[in-house]
Amino acid sequence: MASEIKVDTIVNAGGDNDSGIDLSTNDEVKVKIAGSNTLTFKANEIENVSGDFTLDVAGNIILDADSTDILLKDGGTTYGQFFKDSNDFKIVAGIQDGDIVLRGNDGGSGVDALRIDFSEGGNVLIGTTYGGIQVSGISLTQDGNVDIGAGVNPLDVNRQTNDGSLIRFYQAGSEEGEITVSGSTVSLSGFQGSHESSGIPSDTPIGTVVSTIDTVDTKTIIAKDGSKSQQDRADHPKIEVSSSVGDKAVYGVFSRWRTIEENEDVKAMIASVGTGSVRVTGACAKGDLLESNGDGTAKVQSDDIVRSKTIGKVTIGNSSTDVKLVSCVLYCG
Repeated sequence: MASEIKVDTIVNAGGDNDSGIDLSTNDEVKVKIAGSNTLTFKANEIENVSGDFTLDVAGNIILDADSTDILLKDGGTTYGQFFKDSNDFKIVAGIQDGDIVLRGNDGGSGVDALRIDFSEGGNVLIGTTYGGIQVSGISLTQDGNVDIGAGVNPLDVNRQTNDGSLIRFYQAGSEEGEITVSGSTVSLSGFQGSHESSGIPSDTPIGTVVSTIDTVDTKTIIAKDGSKSQQDRADHPKIEVSSSVGDKAVYGVFSRWRTIEENEDVKAMIASVGTGSVRVTGACAKGDLLESNGDGTAKVQSDDIVRSKTIGKVTIGNSSTDVKLVSCVLYCG
């Protein structure tokens, strides 16, 4: 006849008998440390009685949910979920080099699907490990910049059902312009079309009339080794301050300087179409056409015919005969 020995608690006989395994409760196995329940094992459940729970293992931790979801809960409420759909989609998440990384159905061995880059102050990288436009992917930087790199169509904008704004532009919280769609027509409001160029002095006043010269503009190219070289910019001419009356080579008016961060080039931005300010010598009235005065300023054209020398049309007249900035709509570009 078989014998049966039943015990309520298994303790460490060599210690103070206040730590061990408690079997006194039906269908539960409790682990006691220093006389208090620490862990309780039930059917399909491990309960941590109080405090944090640390699992320290020498190898990998594997959670096999047998084709069902893995849920992350707090107090019975689900806050996170790892799932597997009918297309055998796998989600692999983890920490790499201090970043939070989420990878897709390649099992985690390929390109990041999503990375939060804490080393750069909290950048979010989608489909890339590099924050910039030189490679395909999207990066959202902690200073509010968005970089998009793609082989085709880097940005698609679709307004659903009705006409209206596609993109709005703000400066210091105030709207300054927008791109809108109406039927099959897309419009840009509050615009100025400009060209980059070089060749004029650094102290050139805004609104100065400039003309093209028979020389191609250049840009700085930085090689992988950091060396720099100059490369021609096709269809981009260099410029000079207009020096002849009625100059038909007029290109527009100087509007601002622009520093290109990638290669530290400093370029003059020349406004050629849209709205702009022109330095005008002599009185002018709204509707007057302007041409070069031969000294970097403009003057009223002698007729009302738009010609190759025409800079633009005055929109707000000014009776002063001194040199001043006048609001115009530009015809040079």
